[in-house]
Amino acid sequence: MNEEILKNLESLGYTQYESKVFYALFTGDNMTTTEIAKKAGIPRSSAYEILKNFAHQGICNEVETSSVVRYQLPDPKVLSDKIEKDIRESSLVKISNLKQSFEVLEPLYHSKEEKRQKIDVELIRGFNAHRNLKFLDLLRNTKEEVLLMIKLEGNVSESLDEAATKLYSRGGVIKSIYEASYDFKVNLNGVWKKVGSDGLLKICKEFEKQGEMLRISEKVFQNMAVFDKETVFVSLVDSSLPKYNRSDIIVHNKNYANSMAEYFSSVWNYSFTTAEFEKKMGTKN
Repeated sequence: MNEEILKNLESLGYTQYESKVFYALFTGDNMTTTEIAKKAGIPRSSAYEILKNFAHQGICNEVETSSVVRYQLPDPKVLSDKIEKDIRESSLVKISNLKQSFEVLEPLYHSKEEKRQKIDVELIRGFNAHRNLKFLDLLRNTKEEVLLMIKLEGNVSESLDEAATKLYSRGGVIKSIYEASYDFKVNLNGVWKKVGSDGLLKICKEFEKQGEMLRISEKVFQNMAVFDKETVFVSLVDSSLPKYNRSDIIVHNKNYANSMAEYFSSVWNYSFTTAEFEKKMGTKN
């Protein structure tokens, strides 16, 4: 038997024995249960149950003769169309069940949160999706203010995240300090390109148009975000380490958050506005 075909059949949801019976039915015509079991290399009792089930599903035809029951496949094109239709209908049923289940389950999410010991520090190691999900979760739950200090070192998108836009819509504030980096990439018309000071200015002005308050600093030592002066997200930047070896720290402590907010304010006060940075770049040129 062709092992690749058997694996493909199993990927459609058939068991190993069902796949072998399916394969055997294609290699012969008008066969008895015993003949099919022999071709499939499985016990006759197992073949019998599978063939009865296949006949019920319309996968094979059950032909009764005067002495014995025989089985044969319908036209392969007809059978393929029938199985494809069954798969589509099954998928629609599963999607419908999923939606109905989540309509009931979603209101229960954290509705009866058990009392547990408060965690004041979280550590995220390595370069993984959990980091982005955690940051977005904090952003979505922000009520009033986010303070960001960002050391640009990778790909930067000009579009603000939907969560940030929603924060603006409910009266929230985002204040950001960007490092005056001149060697990073930005997505321009679907193409990632290296940009310099002009590109940085373009990005910052776009963010300002969308509601962000920002400054540009000559140096940002660590990526940091302070959420409502309650939680601090610190991304430990170390260019000597690959991204998958770096760590993030999340501190749920108001005293620490307020001290980081004070540090943010001190850096904010001596950083450039976009107009000042543009003038400074013009002077250099």
